[in-house]
Amino acid sequence: MVCMVTNTRGFLRNFATYKAKARQGETVHVQDKEGEYLFASAASRKSLLGVAKGKIVFHDDLTKPTLTDESWKPSL
Repeated sequence: MVCMVTNTRGFLRNFATYKAKARQGETVHVQDKEGEYLFASAASRKSLLGVAKGKIVFHDDLTKPTLTDESWKPSL
């Protein structure tokens, strides 16, 4: 893992460059008077189905209604 160090001003000026570096797996350390911040890319899921794959099990056919009209009595 490669780390780059910059200050806030340089980070804002060259944000596109640092974003590309983070996408390639590098971590950017942004230093200012109050502390140090880390900028890195986080892998995102492509779809909700991909996130739920293997975690949700369907036991019924959900393309049809699961309750009859008489069974559905919402309470207010």
